[in-house]
Amino acid sequence: MLKLPNLNSLITFINAAQTGNFAKTAKALCITPAAVSQQIKQLESHVETLLFERSKQGVELTQAGHQYLYFANQAIESLQRGQASLDQLKPQSIFTLHTLPSVASLWLMPKVLQIMEKHPDLEIRVEASHSMVDFSLSRCDASISFGKQDTSLNHDFLFQDDVHLVASPSLINGIAQGDLDALLEKPMIHIDWGDDNAFLPNWQDWLTAAGYQNRQPNKGPQFNLSSMAIDAAIQGKGLLLGQGLFIQNALRTGQLVSLSDITLPLRKAYYLTYPDRTKNKAGAMGLIERLKE
Repeated sequence: MLKLPNLNSLITFINAAQTGNFAKTAKALCITPAAVSQQIKQLESHVETLLFERSKQGVELTQAGHQYLYFANQAIESLQRGQASLDQLKPQSIFTLHTLPSVASLWLMPKVLQIMEKHPDLEIRVEASHSMVDFSLSRCDASISFGKQDTSLNHDFLFQDDVHLVASPSLINGIAQGDLDALLEKPMIHIDWGDDNAFLPNWQDWLTAAGYQNRQPNKGPQFNLSSMAIDAAIQGKGLLLGQGLFIQNALRTGQLVSLSDITLPLRKAYYLTYPDRTKNKAGAMGLIERLKE
C-alpha cells in the first residue's frame, strides 16, 4: 500500500501555497519558519518532487506543486466532512430545526415559542438560511423545506400556501372598494426567489387570473425575502401578492388589508423534512407532531 504523507506536513503545504511565504505560514500555524521549511522538505522528499521554487521574495508553487495542491485540499476537505458526519451522530438534547428566513420569522417562531411555553422541558434551536441542509454533515434534526428534497429523507406535509392581493390602508386611501382599475395603478412589490421563481405566482399570473392578461405589471420595489416584501407593503410602498400564512398577523392587526378574492396557489408545498436518525431522538417525533398541528 502507498505510504501517505504526514497530516501536519499537508496542512503546512496548503498554508504555504496560500501565503507564498514560509514566515507568514509559520505565524498562521504558530510554529517557527524553520519548522515550516523542514515539514515542506519532508513532504517533497516523501513525494520525491519539488513542490516550491524558493527565492528571496518568497516561495511559488511548481507545476507539480499546483497539481498536488488540488489533491491535498481534497484530502483535508474530505477529512473535515468525515469529522462533521461523526459530530451529527453525537447525542444532543436540543432539537435543531432549519428553515428559510421568512418562514422562520413569519410562521415558525411564534409556533416554536408557543410550544416551548407549553412544554418548558423542550429545547429548540432554529437556524434560518437559504442553503439546503446536508443531514449527513449537519447536526440539524429537521428542516422546513419548500418542496421535497432527497428521496432518502422523510417528508411530512405541512401546508400548501397561496398568494393574496394586499396593501397598506394608507396606500389605497380614497380608492373605492372593489375598484381594481384604480388599485392596479399603484406600484407593485416584486419578490425574486431565484431558482424557485417558477413555483411562486407572479404579477403576470395574477393579472391574467383577474382578467387583465393584456396588462403589464407595474414597476416597484424588488426583494428576495418575503418578510422584506411584507414590511415594504406595510409601509405603503406598493401592492403585494403576499403568502397567506405569512401575512395573517398583518391582516389581523390591520396593517394590511385584503383587496380581492382572487388567490393563486404556490406550485410547491412546504414539508417537514428529516433523516431516519431523528426518529430515534428522544422527544423528536412528539415535537414534529406539534409542529404539524
